[in-house]
Amino acid sequence: MTPTWIAPTAALLVLLSAPSSPAQDDARPAEGSETGRLAVLAGKVITCAGDPIVDGIVLVKDGKIEAVGPRAEIEIPEGYQVIDCGDKFLMPGLVEVHCHIGGSGDLNEMVYQTNPDLRVLDQVIPHNEALQVAVAGGVTTVCYIPGSGTNMGGFGAILKTGPGTLDDVLVRFPGVLKIAQWGNPERRDGTLGSGRMGMNWIIRDQLEEGRTYVEAWDKYESGETSERPETDLRLEYFKPLFRREIPVLVHTQGYQGIQATLEMLNDAMNLRFVIGHGTFEGYLISEEINKRGIPVIAGPRGFRYDPDDGQIHGIVAEYDDRGIEWLGVNTDSPVIPQEELFFQAAMAVRYGWDEEEAIRGITIEPARALMIENRVGSIEPGKDADLVICTGSIIDPRNYVTQVIIDGKVAYDIEKDRRRF
Repeated sequence: MTPTWIAPTAALLVLLSAPSSPAQDDARPAEGSETGRLAVLAGKVITCAGDPIVDGIVLVKDGKIEAVGPRAEIEIPEGYQVIDCGDKFLMPGLVEVHCHIGGSGDLNEMVYQTNPDLRVLDQVIPHNEALQVAVAGGVTTVCYIPGSGTNMGGFGAILKTGPGTLDDVLVRFPGVLKIAQWGNPERRDGTLGSGRMGMNWIIRDQLEEGRTYVEAWDKYESGETSERPETDLRLEYFKPLFRREIPVLVHTQGYQGIQATLEMLNDAMNLRFVIGHGTFEGYLISEEINKRGIPVIAGPRGFRYDPDDGQIHGIVAEYDDRGIEWLGVNTDSPVIPQEELFFQAAMAVRYGWDEEEAIRGITIEPARALMIENRVGSIEPGKDADLVICTGSIIDPRNYVTQVIIDGKVAYDIEKDRRRF
C-alpha cells in the first residue's frame, strides 16, 4: 500500500555482479561475540515450535540455536556467557514480509508498468536509523521490497535488521518479486493499465514472457535441447521464481482483486505467492484461498466498516473465522512504523484474533510465507539465534522489548541503548 506520491527513485540498471557491502559506522561489538556462546535464561520461552517452556533456557553457539528446553534439563557448558532474563518472556525475532525502509527510499520506477530488471539490492543500507528502531520493537528480519507504483516493481531482498555489512545481513536475494495488482498502480490517463482488466493483462503478459524464458533455459540445462538460449538480463531473476524457489509478494486486496490474483498466479502460472494486503472485503473469498493453500499476511489496514451490518470488523479475525490458518500481519512500513509490527498483531487480537495465533503470525507464519522457515521464525536447534526478550507477552502493549539478539549477538539492550520509541 505504498503511496505513489513517494518520490520515484532513479532507475537502477541490472547489475548481476556481486552485491556491494557498505560498512556501518555505528556497528558496535556485541556482548557474547567474544566466545560466540550464550546461555539465555527466561521465565517463559515461546518457541513457536511447540508449547511454551516455563523456566526455560536457550543455548547459542556461533550464531545458531544449539539447544532449547527447561532449565532443569539443560546444563550450561563451561565458557558460555549467561544472560539471565529473570521472569521475562523469550521469543523468536519478529519477521516482516512487507517493508519499504531497508534502504535509500522506495524503488518506484514509473516509466514502464513492469520492471522485472529492477532490484532493491543496490539500495540496501544495513541497520539504518529506521531499522535500528525496528530492532527495538523486536523485528529481526524484513522483506525489503520495491513500491507499488507500477504493476511489477522489481525484486526485493530479505535482510536481518542488525548491524553489519550487506553480506552480513542478507538472508536471500532475490527474495521476492513484487507485484502490485490492485489499489495503487492505476492510471487515469487512458493508458492500457489504467483499469483492473488492463493491469491484469499487463502482469500476465510479462509473466508469460518470463515463463517462456525460464522454460527454454530449463530444457537446455536438463539436456533436453542442445540449443543454448540467449541470456536476457531483464528476465534472469524469473528463474528462481518459476522454479518455485522464491515467492511473489503481491499487493492485492478486495474480493475481485484477490480472485484475479488466485486465478493468475496460482491457477495459470503455478507460482508461490503471498497475499500481502488482503484488506477490505478480501476475506469473503477465503474458501478459494484455502483450497489453494495460499498465505495471507494482512495489513496495514486492520479493520473494515461493513455497510451490510453497520459494524466494524477486524480483517484478520474475519479470515481466521473462515478457516485461513496460514495467517499473519504486516506494517507496509513506513505506512505503519516498522517497530509497531507487534502492535498490528495486538490490534488484530483486539478485534477477535487468537493471541497464540497472533504470535505465530508475526514469527513463523511469515517466515514460512517467505520460504525462510529453515532459518528464522521459531526457536529450534540449528536455526539462526534471533531472540527477543520482553517484559511479558509482546501482544500486550503494556509490555516492551528489553533485549534483542540477532545471529547470536546482542543488537539491542535497553540498559545501554535506552528506549528507542
